[in-house]
Amino acid sequence: MSNRMKKNVYMTGYLPLFSIILFSCGFAIYLERLVIKKLKYFGVYQGMLELFESHVIHLSVGFCLFLLFFMVFAALKLFSDALTHLSMFFFSKDTEGVLLQQGKSGGWFFFGGGMLAIVFNHSIFLMFIVFIAAALVYFFYFLLKVGSSLSTAGIIGMVFMHLFFWTGFGLLVVYTLLRLYNAFVASIT
Repeated sequence: MSNRMKKNVYMTGYLPLFSIILFSCGFAIYLERLVIKKLKYFGVYQGMLELFESHVIHLSVGFCLFLLFFMVFAALKLFSDALTHLSMFFFSKDTEGVLLQQGKSGGWFFFGGGMLAIVFNHSIFLMFIVFIAAALVYFFYFLLKVGSSLSTAGIIGMVFMHLFFWTGFGLLVVYTLLRLYNAFVASIT
């Protein structure tokens, strides 16, 4: 039974979901404390206490933040899978998906990172570092697993395809957030 479980490719199928849940919980816990602190600072929290009990406010804010982060991490996972499949299409000769199955066991890195995010939920910087580290370790693990079946040009192409996409995506997100922030500040003044 134990040997069958080791060879069963579906055993690690739950890891992406649990990893997303763990990272979402870590980030939501941190931001829930921050939001409640800001609500108290602006005096809104006292007004909310007239309508709801304290634990209901905390749970509602935490749950909404959890849903927000869950959607963000699920979208990142969707982008990552699509990009990985596209890069394997361009740079690999594998048409059966065998190479993709070899790299799936790297999901343990994200699962471990998600558990660390729960532990480090007092610092958004540490959680962000853990997430980036888990993504990089997973990517290099994936390259190590499939690299023997790819040519040198294929490995370089895959690395640069991922590098260009994630850099461009990150810059686009930062640019959009800066534009929104500037518009918000301009509307206040």
